[in-house]
Amino acid sequence: MSPLRRLLLAALLLIPSAPVAAATPTPAECSGGPGPFRCLYRSLLPSSGIIADCHSDRDCRVGYYYGRPEQATWFTPPAGLSTLPKPEVLWHTATFAETRLPCGRACTWSYFFEAKRRLLSAPRRDVLDVDHRRLLMAQIDGRALALRQIFSARDISRIERDWTPGLTVGEAITAIHFDPDGRLSLTWLKGPERAAVSERVTVPTSVRQ
Repeated sequence: MSPLRRLLLAALLLIPSAPVAAATPTPAECSGGPGPFRCLYRSLLPSSGIIADCHSDRDCRVGYYYGRPEQATWFTPPAGLSTLPKPEVLWHTATFAETRLPCGRACTWSYFFEAKRRLLSAPRRDVLDVDHRRLLMAQIDGRALALRQIFSARDISRIERDWTPGLTVGEAITAIHFDPDGRLSLTWLKGPERAAVSERVTVPTSVRQ
């Protein structure tokens, strides 16, 4: 390779990739109320989506349907819960949904549903962002940020930093997204001085041993 081509390649590698546009919550199509009500969150795949059958905003059955909403497959609530709150649903692609449920301060549960293959994940706690291309998630795990496969929850890598004391990892991370090139961009608060640090992290393709 010529010196000029080496310089051009090096310059290209320094150009940051444009961030992926964040998925926005899907508006719910609700019927019923002020008592029991039902909400549908439709995918672009015909006759498929997420459904919530609720007695109130804090007392719902949530699941997915493929065909008729009356024949839904209901999510199993996480341990310690018998019902679920009304969800927020994000369709990251036309057929790949994240159903997000609040569970208190700085706490969420996420269920992932792939409509074409009818794949449903177990509930995943405190997911900050997802890479729908490689089916990976960035998930808080104690004082670390774990990068894991969505459906198997197998570790890809772990990110540990000098997060600001007194903040959870989720509070210390002020911005995060997977880039189109597969890397992870994040901005976080460092140490007692709360200095903002921005970095891009390479995400391995193989499972962590």
